[in-house]
Amino acid sequence: MNESHFLHGFLNPKSVAIYGANNKGNSLAGLQIMNLIKSSYEGKVYPIHLKLESVMGFKAYKSIADIPEIPDLVVIVLPAKIVPQIFRECGKKGVKRIILISGGFRELIGERKNSLTEQINDIAKEYGIRFIGPNCLGVYNNWYRQEEEYKSFNIFIWENLKRSKFSVASQSGTLSCHIWYDPENLDLGLSRSLSVGNEANVDIVDCLEYYKDDDYTEIIGLYIEEIKRGKKFLELAKEVTPKKPIIAIYVGGSKAGNRALQSHTGSLAGNSKIYEGVFKETGIIQTNYVQEFLDIALIFSKGIIPKGKRLGIITNSGGPGAMVANNAETHGLIVPEFSDTLQKELMSNLPSTASFKNPVDCTFDMDLPYFYITLPEILMKSGEIDAIIQYGVVGFQEVLDEYLKYDQIAKHAEFQHQPDEIVDKLAQKLLQPTMKNSQKYSIPIIYINPMNFNAPWSKNLRKNGAILFRLWDRPVNALARVCEYIQYRSKFQAKY
Repeated sequence: MNESHFLHGFLNPKSVAIYGANNKGNSLAGLQIMNLIKSSYEGKVYPIHLKLESVMGFKAYKSIADIPEIPDLVVIVLPAKIVPQIFRECGKKGVKRIILISGGFRELIGERKNSLTEQINDIAKEYGIRFIGPNCLGVYNNWYRQEEEYKSFNIFIWENLKRSKFSVASQSGTLSCHIWYDPENLDLGLSRSLSVGNEANVDIVDCLEYYKDDDYTEIIGLYIEEIKRGKKFLELAKEVTPKKPIIAIYVGGSKAGNRALQSHTGSLAGNSKIYEGVFKETGIIQTNYVQEFLDIALIFSKGIIPKGKRLGIITNSGGPGAMVANNAETHGLIVPEFSDTLQKELMSNLPSTASFKNPVDCTFDMDLPYFYITLPEILMKSGEIDAIIQYGVVGFQEVLDEYLKYDQIAKHAEFQHQPDEIVDKLAQKLLQPTMKNSQKYSIPIIYINPMNFNAPWSKNLRKNGAILFRLWDRPVNALARVCEYIQYRSKFQAKY
């Protein structure tokens, strides 16, 4: 862990005081304290409220002066006009870290500006306080207790998330929070998240500096509206990207986008071409789409990264194979025609109706061990591809079970329902050998099952470590961005 960096204290506080905390479940301050409870936070919690005796079961205090210790962290959810007074009270108490959730500091109200940001900055400087915000949602640390997976420090994400080494820093609190609302349909976990808001004191550059040396961060995601310290950002990004991929969404450049940013945070976004140039120079993976942002992170998070751009395609249907191939070449991937030697090997195993030049179209072949294990292994061992996309990993048992609901079919059909435990074992037998080969040959394999993402067979694939998508456009697009980054990183000969 990067314990020497000042942000470490924000992510690992032993005690938290919350201004504005209350028992209202539909209030922002109420949600903050409920998230602490839900995440099994073991530190001390000190709600501060002028009237309440207790909040969510915790003893409440009328002021920070009444708290029996100096809290490691203070969270403020109060009207902006009284925040300078609260900052001064915290400073006198000896507080060194504040998360300022409140808005109304830098946003424009018509043509009118306010000086509240300058006031709190002056007070923070006077007392040696570092603060995140204003207009943010706070921090999330999924490694708060390394030995206990489901204990985190969390004040703003509603769901309990699985761990990974993907960390986010965002100038939008909503983006850093809302993308995690449906964790059952997102195989991507989270390590840290820092919502920095208007960056009056702590900015994206500070977050990048922390993540650079953080053992629990291997992939970095950024949402950027503006970069205040451009030169430092450039220097840091050049240090980080040879070792850790950075995925960035930049919002700005268009008239509508800039208008929205000014009303949101008062940001003045720069020319999008300048940001594109910075991202290209530093090897940052830029995307304009949140779904692609998550897809790219998912591929990286599995830890098997392609060495090049050569794509092998396996399918049991010609149309999807053709579309994958076309989209792959459009996005800069290479779909090589296989060598005569490899074609002969495939020809000796595939049915007569198959195509074997790449894409490999097995047609409707029910030889599952061959489709799931043998065929991917032949391609991986060949040395002719760097990644595989396999279409058609459908849960046939689920399809057959639907037919068995009809009496006439159930009476005559020569198949029967298989118990869940048998299907589970089948998935394990079909997936695990290929997962091991994927590791052995450093060749990622991405599966596509057009059935429901939460269908039993899809769940079995995901449970056994598969990178799974429903349709074929998204995985091709994301893989292409991953390969662009690998090409950039190869110049530094850095080991991922």
